[in-house]
Amino acid sequence: MAAPAPRTVVVGTGPVAEAAAAELDAVRVPAPGALAEPAVRSAGPVGLAVVVVGRADADATVARVLGALGHPRPRVLVVTERLELPDLARTLDAGHLSGVVMAPWTPGNLRRYADAQLARWVRRRGGRAEEVAQDRPPEPEPRASGLLRHLQQDPDSAAAELLEAVESVLGPRPRLQLPPHVRLTIEDDDVGQLFLVLSGRVALSVNTGVGALTLHHASTGPLIGLFALTGPQAATVTARTTTDCEVVPLTVEQLDRALTGEPRVGTALTALTVRALSARLRRAERLHVEKAELATELQRTLRELEAARAGLVEQARMATLGETTAGVAHELSNPIAAVTRGVEHLSADLRVLLGGGEDDVVRAAFEAAETREAVSAGDERSLRRELARATGATPSQVRRLVAAGVTDPTRARTVLTGPPEELARVEAAAGIGATMRSLRTAADHVGRLVEDLRVHARPDDPGAPLEATDLAATVRDALGLVEHRLAGLTVDVRCDDDLPPVGSRPGRLAQVWANLLANAADALDGSGRITVRARRTEDGGVVVEVEDDGPGVPPSLQGRIFEPRFTTKHGVVRSGLGLGLGISRSIVVQHGGTIGLESEPGRTVFTVELPALRTGPGTTAAGAPTTGAGAPAGRDGIPPGPTEEKEQR
Repeated sequence: MAAPAPRTVVVGTGPVAEAAAAELDAVRVPAPGALAEPAVRSAGPVGLAVVVVGRADADATVARVLGALGHPRPRVLVVTERLELPDLARTLDAGHLSGVVMAPWTPGNLRRYADAQLARWVRRRGGRAEEVAQDRPPEPEPRASGLLRHLQQDPDSAAAELLEAVESVLGPRPRLQLPPHVRLTIEDDDVGQLFLVLSGRVALSVNTGVGALTLHHASTGPLIGLFALTGPQAATVTARTTTDCEVVPLTVEQLDRALTGEPRVGTALTALTVRALSARLRRAERLHVEKAELATELQRTLRELEAARAGLVEQARMATLGETTAGVAHELSNPIAAVTRGVEHLSADLRVLLGGGEDDVVRAAFEAAETREAVSAGDERSLRRELARATGATPSQVRRLVAAGVTDPTRARTVLTGPPEELARVEAAAGIGATMRSLRTAADHVGRLVEDLRVHARPDDPGAPLEATDLAATVRDALGLVEHRLAGLTVDVRCDDDLPPVGSRPGRLAQVWANLLANAADALDGSGRITVRARRTEDGGVVVEVEDDGPGVPPSLQGRIFEPRFTTKHGVVRSGLGLGLGISRSIVVQHGGTIGLESEPGRTVFTVELPALRTGPGTTAAGAPTTGAGAPAGRDGIPPGPTEEKEQR
């Protein structure tokens, strides 16, 4: 069953509305609200609403009509007796106004306008214009003006009709048969004639600072040399045939004679000129849009190039810093080794100088101070009270004895009953022992730091295969590198014992963890907790999470957090290189992994997933045993490295 034909509805009261409904043979309703009645809605779709506007606000009336009709929205034709309509601006701005008719109108014209609007409504929805008003007797087809008829013709037909009108005055005109690459006009030369292109294609080009630029073929049109119509002047473009062409040349004088002798020439010429200028205007508008889009794309590319340049500069700086660091580490290795050996020799020599046996109080104080751990204030007060009760010494003597590490009552009595200078000798020996312990601890710390720097600064060979790497060891190295930035923070490291080896180049993964730890430290600003977790994944890989309880990254910035030269601290964008996270992502991707971010106030987690290296069981690339489930734990729960294993053995 065919769909009902679209209808016209007249909205309004009074003689104008009645006359409109009579001419259109349409249903008339007195007010917009009546359009929502079932009887009106059930009669079929309304394609055109003829709204008769009196003194009421026109915008408001049209809005009520459209609201009552709903969708699909009909076209709106306003009929009025008012010469001034200041109240249709909103309707026009919204695209609802299809036309305005002044009452009274010439009989028949309103019906012609209405049928045209209904036909547009049908075509917009994919129908055919023949569906309009099938229940009315056909009106005689109005004769279109010559200009509009020519504008609706295809270019070839319009050119042929122009030539026929010209030849009716001038007689037959010669046709030029031209091969490709023939210039019809030359840029900057005088234009004295027009060319009517009957067949073939012609391209327009202009000279620019980067060479000749060919304009779009579709914007050329069948008339070449339009500027000749405005008087003697130079051509702004070069017109050149691109295929075999048939053209008719017309001088300005010949065209003037044809215009005088035949009115059709003017109509056809105007139509072709409007079509050509319209095509060139549309092309110019598209070029303007393309130019704006290209400018935006160029700006984006420029930003990327600037970021890449900044990254290269930073990489070069880091490479130089790495070389310097490697040199410094090498130069520090020997002095630190000398300090370590010197401490051991000095300790042995002091034992010889102090003499005595194991029961010697002075020597015992020295040896105890070398290995004694720091005592809390509460424990120290408890030791003073016990020693005072056991020996009856004065508070000053008790304080000095405990400070020197003499807490055994028997040894304390020996010191107190000995020569007056005995307590001073014990204090001095304990002080020397504590100093030796501090020197040994500092030398060990500097040695570990130098080793971390040496590994971190080792240059990469891009062509070298990935080495089997103990991931927990890289976390430990990173902690050593950024230890100075973690002051005041609680750092909790939880690495599973069964982590498989991952493929990497020395120092690269440590750089990732160092960047993530430094980023977390900056977010916490001296107070908070950082948790590092490393575990095996179900597919045999490794997941490392670096979590902090800082303020988090705002959702609007999380998508840019890995961009080069972008940084955020406490949710506020600040200046700086901002390359740490970008470099970290690059390193992770190079190792076949992924890095992601989850953040909310109080919890920010960077998650790195890395595939395990497929090597022989139990060995790394260097042949060192990997950490197994039974390996002892080192500092902070991290499986020990070679140095720690040696110390524990």
